[in-house]
Amino acid sequence: MSDIEWEDLRILDAIVRAGTIADAARDLGISASTIYRRMTALETATGQSCIVRGDGTVVLTDAGRALARVAHTTRRGVLDVQGAFRAKETAIAGEITLTTVEALLPYLAKPIVELSDKYPVTVTLSLTDRGPSVRDREVDCAIAIVKRPPPSCWGRRLCKLPYGVFGTKQALARKTERLWVCREESEKSSPESAWERENAGRIAARAKFAAVVDLAALGVGVALLPRLLAHMKGSLVEATEHRESVAHLTRTAWILTHEDQRKTPRIAALVDALARHFDEFKVD
Repeated sequence: MSDIEWEDLRILDAIVRAGTIADAARDLGISASTIYRRMTALETATGQSCIVRGDGTVVLTDAGRALARVAHTTRRGVLDVQGAFRAKETAIAGEITLTTVEALLPYLAKPIVELSDKYPVTVTLSLTDRGPSVRDREVDCAIAIVKRPPPSCWGRRLCKLPYGVFGTKQALARKTERLWVCREESEKSSPESAWERENAGRIAARAKFAAVVDLAALGVGVALLPRLLAHMKGSLVEATEHRESVAHLTRTAWILTHEDQRKTPRIAALVDALARHFDEFKVD
């Protein structure tokens, strides 16, 4: 047995958090072959098999789980120390990391421009449905669509997100059965997908949520969308007959940060800018 490299433990931790080798490689900005090579080095150093090679999904051995716990604890400890240091900052400067879903990107431009004009800050975006965690200090802030901030997170409510069914005039006026654009199967546990299963007719396309918005705007079919996003697309018109049935789907968008970072000047500046600009886009 030889010394274990921390970088190999960091990669193992990333594999566990991502769920697959391919997703971990994307998150780390390295190739899948590099990950496999580093896992081989880790197994050589420990004399133990750590992961079961397969179709890309992650199955840990007992040794792998033990090492993953060490990696997770170490990463959390480092992030906690960094968070404590950042909480003492006094200048509005430096990098701010922010994660949210890709569909909200158009609403981030004005706040980012405002911050950049006033302060020497850089906003680093992670646009994904499965983003890094504020609670685990993997990112400074997140715009999340949740009922309430999770434990250890502080949140500021940005806006309500009522839903509607939208399509182009041509899609709504189809003489035969309307075509629908729905969320992909991986989102089947969401309330929106449950509504689609009960109410959508013939499905022309399934896609990730951000693509659903664009496909509806291009006339592929009608779609269940937050009105905030539908109003961004000038080609979309609401099918008002669905308003009552979608009323219960109304969600809330929050800006989240770690509790001990909420008063850090650069974080507070981003939160304030986002809150101001989202207020401009509120819809009924």
